Amino acid sequence: MNALAIALLGCAAFFADRSARAARRAEARRRSRGDAVPLLRPAADVDARAVGIAAFAGLCGLVVAGPLGAAVGAALAFGGGRLGRLRSRRTITIRRDEQLADAVAAITAAVRSGMSVPQAIGYATRESEPPVEGDLECLLADVDVGVPLGEAVDAWAVRTGSEDAQLVAGALDLHRRSGGDLPAVLDQVAATIRERVAVGRETRALTAQARLSGWILGVLPVGFFAFLWLTSRRDMEGALRTPLGLGSVLLGLLLEVGAFVWIRYLLDVS
Repeated sequence: MNALAIALLGCAAFFADRSARAARRAEARRRSRGDAVPLLRPAADVDARAVGIAAFAGLCGLVVAGPLGAAVGAALAFGGGRLGRLRSRRTITIRRDEQLADAVAAITAAVRSGMSVPQAIGYATRESEPPVEGDLECLLADVDVGVPLGEAVDAWAVRTGSEDAQLVAGALDLHRRSGGDLPAVLDQVAATIRERVAVGRETRALTAQARLSGWILGVLPVGFFAFLWLTSRRDMEGALRTPLGLGSVLLGLLLEVGAFVWIRYLLDVS
């Protein structure tokens, strides 16, 4: 039984590696054609893949530990996938904030050279990288189809969901309504964004050890329980046959999840 579980886990790792390699090859092909590289897969594909991984983990749990193992395996796989997607979105948000200051600096330089604001945004788009490049392309697409510049900029700030983008949109809207020295204002905006990015980096560096400790403290008991299940299965089954033992295990899992969420809440200083 243990050999079968190890074989199933090996198959899962093999298919995950093949999927990652296929994604990298597809990204390379899109880059070679000059297409925009999507930062996140469509929601339908993500959901289908998450369900497939959860079903496979549930099957492994069913083979190893019966119905209870199937439920635990599927829940862990689905929850891990959700955490992975949330982490990916957070990484993209951080990258967008870090690149936005350079994009604002490019807009400032273009306006100083005599370009209009839409032309300056187009220049910044060509000088930027994803994810800011894709966001600015959507903004230019709205302007090209006849959306007023102010509305297009406001929609861009709402789509990105970034406070820094809202700051840039406010500066452009203020210039559109009242005029003034736009390059000087954008210089101040870029400096503010860089300062906020630097503070965010310092905060993440100061809390890195605590976040790693939270992950270790959260995963270590679960891993130790799984190790005992594989090595001393008869003793563990004896504890799970009684309602008191099963309740203790479930209570321990709930406490682990609660402790992990509480640590993450304490470290959320953004």
